[in-house]
Amino acid sequence: MSTQFHRRGGVARRLARRVALVVPPTLGPSRWVGFVVRTRLRTAGALVESDPARMLRLVEPVAERASDGGATWRFVAVARQRTGDDTGAFEAVERAIDAGERTVTTLVMRRRLALRLERADDAEESRQLLLDTPPRSVKEFGRAVDALAGADLDLLERYDAMVSALPKLREASRERFDELLDEARLVRAHEAGPHGFKPELARVLATSGRPLRTVIQALVRRRAWHDVAVFVATTPHNSPQIGPRGARAGFPLAEVGKAASLALAAGHATAASIMAAKALVVRPDNAGLRATFDDARDQLTIARKGWTFPAPAEATPYEPAPRAMLAVLSQSPPHSSNGYDARAHGVLTALAEQGWRPHAVTRWGFPYDGWKASDPTTVPDVDHVDGIAYHRLLDDGVRQYPRYPLASYLERFESGVRDLAVQHRASLIQASSSHLAGMAGLTAARRLGLPFVYEMRGLAELTEVSRDPAFEGSDRYRFLSRLETGVALEADRCFVTSEALGHEMARRGVSEDRIVVVPDGVDVDRFRPAERDRALEAELDLAGRTVIGYVGGLVDHEGLDVLLDAVASLKQTRDDVRVIVVGDGPSERTVRAQAERLRLGDIVTFTGRVPQEQVARYLSLIDIAPFPRLPLPAGELIAPIALLESMATGRAVIVSDVAVLAEVVQDGVTGRVSHQGDADDLRGVLEQLLDDPEQRRRLGSAAREWVVRERGRDAIGMAVEAAYTEILAGSATPVH
Repeated sequence: MSTQFHRRGGVARRLARRVALVVPPTLGPSRWVGFVVRTRLRTAGALVESDPARMLRLVEPVAERASDGGATWRFVAVARQRTGDDTGAFEAVERAIDAGERTVTTLVMRRRLALRLERADDAEESRQLLLDTPPRSVKEFGRAVDALAGADLDLLERYDAMVSALPKLREASRERFDELLDEARLVRAHEAGPHGFKPELARVLATSGRPLRTVIQALVRRRAWHDVAVFVATTPHNSPQIGPRGARAGFPLAEVGKAASLALAAGHATAASIMAAKALVVRPDNAGLRATFDDARDQLTIARKGWTFPAPAEATPYEPAPRAMLAVLSQSPPHSSNGYDARAHGVLTALAEQGWRPHAVTRWGFPYDGWKASDPTTVPDVDHVDGIAYHRLLDDGVRQYPRYPLASYLERFESGVRDLAVQHRASLIQASSSHLAGMAGLTAARRLGLPFVYEMRGLAELTEVSRDPAFEGSDRYRFLSRLETGVALEADRCFVTSEALGHEMARRGVSEDRIVVVPDGVDVDRFRPAERDRALEAELDLAGRTVIGYVGGLVDHEGLDVLLDAVASLKQTRDDVRVIVVGDGPSERTVRAQAERLRLGDIVTFTGRVPQEQVARYLSLIDIAPFPRLPLPAGELIAPIALLESMATGRAVIVSDVAVLAEVVQDGVTGRVSHQGDADDLRGVLEQLLDDPEQRRRLGSAAREWVVRERGRDAIGMAVEAAYTEILAGSATPVH
């Protein structure tokens, strides 16, 4: 009887547990609710990894009732991470800490999530909290040490003082933490100069557990590429290091390879080639090291010797069609969407309206070369956009298209360009920068005996300098400068987008009679004044607000840091303003971090990149469109097409007084001008426009009229056609 009773009781308990997993967790008497909560929490633990979505469905409704000091919220954070919801995971880990789960594990998780979400202040706050949170186990200590990698010496010494009181933990992971201390001391010594660095280097080499790795990582943090290369070159490749627990480790291959790759990306091909060559002695079969070495050697050779283009053919192997042209592009719609694509597409459609037969071809490998190799998406051989044919140069089954050796890459690129020129009987080839498209287009034109136009939207080396002033004078700077200038010097005509860029190319030796200013244009029928898009206004919570909006690339020279400083000042005195930032780019992380640091999250919205066909919707929301361009090399020469789009839609624009923007906006007539880099002056101009709707209307109307008259697509098309007609009239290449 007793056995049967227990058996029945066990069945009842199992049934109750099943019911607890499906019934609403807050219905019933308190005792039953407590049972439901406990049952769900016990069941959820096993589901965090195997079925995190189900775990969340079970636990989140009862997490508030858990009395476990925040542990449940930590499990929710882990599950949220596993479902790809980093924002939800961050919120859950914050709840865990607030509920008492302030441990190394939760703080490390919070820091990692903050970094992923580009919340710099939260990431730094997490690290500061770690400094005052003693680890409870060897495992936690190891996690804390990993999170402190890259911290400065003062922080590490502060943490060292705390963990020194925990001898068992300190001893267990002493080696890794001591490496961080040695690395930070080397960084501090290197900052002080050679006299301080040399003795510290000698000490580390004599006492550190893995001295080679530690020294390399310290010099990489300092971006001291020459010093890294010298150190690697003078270190015997078979020099042992003392590894964990006394084991001897060999040459730090991973650290040297990473340093070589970073040096190459920073433009220092000499240092990269030295490090890659030394590492290849150890691992001659390493494909990544070989790629770094070949790329670096290519850049150095070309920077030193230049590039030789073929002489023009004596005859064209076909009868050119009178108004057929081939455009050679780096990229194009529908697989990319930015100012480069908008300009190219605008010029081609304008030419088509003038009676030309334009075809376009993109670089060898586009768009696959910008996608993950594992991406299974395929594209057609030709995309048609608004009647323009964009041809692709792709190999069957190939997803990677390395650009080194450069000669091999250009051979494939140029061959495809030449085949299409013959197929469509092009009478002229035009390439748009960068140098790869220019070199392929020029070579194909020479071999076919056709005229060649190089359209320059900017200079890649100056864009890099604007991001990193140390890039100027680097190996890659010389490489890019030599190739860009070389193509322009050889072209029959050099189209530039601004007078300022034309002056720069003339300074580099291009004959002024071959430089033609063809500024950016805009489709004034597509970009026109329109009522606010109410659905988008509601989605972004902008109703009843005056909107300051930036639409364009997030790059260093656009001066978005100045805009955010001005907005932070405005926020102190008024609450009727909202800001939207539409676009993406290499400075996005920095800009978002600044907005967070200035606590602008309640008034600034970042939308990220939006499809080109959606840009006009966002412009309809904007009352004031600032372009606070900085006086950096790229910013002085290249006009943003987004400025013209804003003006065409009747926005009141504000530009800084850099040369290229002064060519477009007349202060007080078609827009307003503020002092470059001056947040206070920008704030003053913004405030005037915020308080004067009539001035905004007047400036926007005048801006629209100017764009229609001077920068409409038809006007640009006629300028290009006039240049083409002149070129073709003077190029009587025989045909055979």
